[in-house]
Amino acid sequence: MNTKEIFLKKMEHFILDEKLLLPGSKVCCALSGGADSVALLSGLLMLKERLLIEEITAVHINHCLRGKESDSDEQFCRELCQNLGVMLHVHRCDVNAYREKNGGSIETAARQCRYAAFEKEDGLIATAHTASDNLETIIQRIARGTGLHGLCGIPLKRDRFIRPVLFASRQEIEEFLSEQKQDYVTDSSNNSDDYTRNRIRHNIIPLLQELNPSIEKTAFAMCRSLRADDKFFKEECSRTFSEHFKEPMCLTKISDIPAAVRTRCVAMLLDKCSLSCDSRKLRDIEKIISTGGRCHLAENFDCFVSKGELVIRKRKDEAEEVKEIPLNIGEQSIFSGIFFQTRLVTDINEINSCIINKKFANHLLDYDKIKGCITLRSRRHGDRMQIAGRDFTISIKKRIQEVVPLRKRQTLHFLEDDEGIVYAENIGIAERVKPVLCETKRLLIVDITYDENKPLE
Repeated sequence: MNTKEIFLKKMEHFILDEKLLLPGSKVCCALSGGADSVALLSGLLMLKERLLIEEITAVHINHCLRGKESDSDEQFCRELCQNLGVMLHVHRCDVNAYREKNGGSIETAARQCRYAAFEKEDGLIATAHTASDNLETIIQRIARGTGLHGLCGIPLKRDRFIRPVLFASRQEIEEFLSEQKQDYVTDSSNNSDDYTRNRIRHNIIPLLQELNPSIEKTAFAMCRSLRADDKFFKEECSRTFSEHFKEPMCLTKISDIPAAVRTRCVAMLLDKCSLSCDSRKLRDIEKIISTGGRCHLAENFDCFVSKGELVIRKRKDEAEEVKEIPLNIGEQSIFSGIFFQTRLVTDINEINSCIINKKFANHLLDYDKIKGCITLRSRRHGDRMQIAGRDFTISIKKRIQEVVPLRKRQTLHFLEDDEGIVYAENIGIAERVKPVLCETKRLLIVDITYDENKPLE
C-alpha cells in the first residue's frame, strides 16, 4: 500500500470512528492554499464516494495581510478548485482595519474574521487542523495557564466544525501531497517568530522531538484519554449545576458542592449571565463562599453569598436606559462589541433568491413597506408586535422568555418605524414588512455579529 492509500485509509477510519460526518452530509472545506488544507480537500474528494458525502465545496478567506502574496494565495485556491471541479467561495477581510476597531492581536482578529465568514457557509465546516497544530495548541495553553479542558487540545468537532485530518502530522500531510505531485502555497509569515505559535513550532517542538520523535502522536493519544475524563467531569458538573441552580441566577447549598465541581458550576453561572470567566473572578467568588459577603464582578454586576446561596445580580440602582439611534444602511453599534449590519438590495434576482432561501426569512424586510424614519434601538418596556405569519400582536417580553437565550436578552436589537416595531432580533419581522416573491423591489437585509464572551451591558 503506497503513502497515498495509507493516508486515505487512516483518514477514512478516523472520520468513521469519530463520527465526524454522516452519509449524505454537505461539507465545506476551509481552504487557505497551504499543505494542510490542500490535503484536507484532496482527501475528502478521494473519499467522497466511500463516505457517501453529498457535496463538497470550499471557502477561502483572504485576510489582506500580505499584499500580493495574499492575492496570490487566493488565485492559487481559485485555480485549484477549478481544476478539481469544486465550487469555491472567497471572502476578503481587512484584518488590520478590524483589529484597529476592535483591539486584540492580529491572530485573534484574523480568527474572528474567519469564523464570521464561515457563518455564511452551509453544511459542515471542515478545517485542516493537524496533530502538529494540536501539540502547538497544548504547549501554548500550558504557557498561559490551563486546566483539564485546555489539555484536551483541539476538539475533533464543535458545533458544525469538524477536523478530519487532526490525526495526521505535518510530515504525513506533506508526504501525501508529494506522492501526488500536488502543489500548495507556503505562507511567508510562518517563517517569522513574531507570532507565539511560530516560536513554539520553531524552537520548542524540535526539542520535544529529540526526546520523543513521535511526540505529536503521543500528545494526540493523551488528548483522547483526557477528553474522556473531561466529558465525564462535564456531565457530573452539569448534573450538579441542574440540581443547585435556581432562577434568577442563583446556586443553592453552595458549600455542599465539592470544590472542583463547584468552580465549574460557578463558571457556568457566569456564562448564563454573559459574564466572562477568569481566574480572578473565580478566586474572589471562592473567597466569599467560605466567608459570606459580596464581590464585584463587572461594571454593574455583583456576586452575593448568604445562607448557603450564591447569587449574581445586576445592581438595582442602575437605570435601564433605552439605546436609540437613527438607522443608517451599513454597520452600526448600540452595544459595545456587537455590530448591527444592514444592506439594501435592489437586484431583483438576488431579492427573489433571498426570499426563496427560508434560512434568512427572519432577517429580510421589504424596504418599501417601512413607514417614515427607521430607528435602531434596544428593548423597551411594553414592546409588542405582529410577527410575520400571525394575525395578532404578541408581547415581546413573553416571546423573549420563550425563545431567546438568557445570555442574549440584554443586548437584543429592534428596528422601529413610524408605525411600530418591524424587526426584533431572535424573534422575527413584522407581518406588514414581510417580503413577497416577485413583488418586493427593495430588500433590507439584517445581519448581527457578536464578540465571544462579551459581558452584558
